[in-house]
Amino acid sequence: MAQMKRKGLTLSGRLEKDMITFYTKRGKLIMRSSTSNQPLRRTREQFISRQRVAHNMGLWKRLKSSTRPMFTDCDNNYGRFCSLMRKRPVVFLTKEALRNGATLLLPGMPVSEGKLPDIGYRLCLAGNEPALLTELKVAVNWDSSPTGTDMVTALCKNGNNFRKGDVLRFYTLRQVIENNIPILYIDSEELRLENGRTPMRFKHAELRSVDGLMALTGSMFADTSTGWALVHIRGEKCSSQTVVTHCTLYEQYTTEEALMIAAESYGGLTEPPFLKPDTD
Repeated sequence: MAQMKRKGLTLSGRLEKDMITFYTKRGKLIMRSSTSNQPLRRTREQFISRQRVAHNMGLWKRLKSSTRPMFTDCDNNYGRFCSLMRKRPVVFLTKEALRNGATLLLPGMPVSEGKLPDIGYRLCLAGNEPALLTELKVAVNWDSSPTGTDMVTALCKNGNNFRKGDVLRFYTLRQVIENNIPILYIDSEELRLENGRTPMRFKHAELRSVDGLMALTGSMFADTSTGWALVHIRGEKCSSQTVVTHCTLYEQYTTEEALMIAAESYGGLTEPPFLKPDTD
C-alpha cells in the first residue's frame, strides 16, 4: 500500500481503475491493489440458485417480447415474477446454451398476477376435439361462432365478472429445439369485449360452449410441445394466471446428470467453505 500527498486533488469515496484502488484516509491519498485473492466459489447450492436466476431472466425476456407482462400488485414486475417462479422446478443449462437463449416451457409458469378473479381452465377433450376448457359460464346453446354482441352478452352476464371493454389476452408458448438448444417462443393476442358485427375469435381457436362453459377448441390443444394461458384484463387490473401444458421436455433438464453437465461447462462445482480441523 502506497501513500501519496494530496496536491490540488480531493477524492471522495473510491476510484477503481486498472486494478488499482485510490481513496482518501485521514487527509492522505491511499493507493492499493484492488485484486481479490478470494477463490471463485461455485458450490452446489450457489450453482442451483444461479441457474434459477439465469433461466428466469431468459423466460422474462421471452414473455416481454410478446407483450407487456402484468403483475399489478407490486413495484417490480420482474422481481415478483422471479418470486413466483420459486415454486417451479430448476432446470440446468450449459453456459453455451444460456448464451444462445435456451429457455424451457414449465407447467405453472406465471404470466400475470392481479386482483381480478382468476380464470380457471384446463386441457381436455370437448367431445372428440382438443380444448382449453374454462370455468367461465355461458349459455348451453351459445353459438360456437358468436358475433361480438353475443360474446359480450355471454361473458358480461352469468356471474363472470366481465364488463364491456374488458380484454381477454391469450398466450401461446411453443417449445422448439434449434441447434440442439431448447428455445421457448411466446406469442399473445387479445380480444376486447365490445359490441360489433365482426365475429370475435382468436387466430387458431374457436370459442364455443361445452356444457355451459366457454371453451377454446382446436387441434393445437393436442400439441405436447405447446402451452397456453388466458388472462382477464380491465385497464391496469388483471387476473392471476399460469400456463397449462402437456409438455414434459423440461424434465430432462432437472436431473442430477443435467446438473453436473451444466456445472462442468462453468468449470465444475467447488466444495463449500468450512473450517477444517488441524491434522498431522
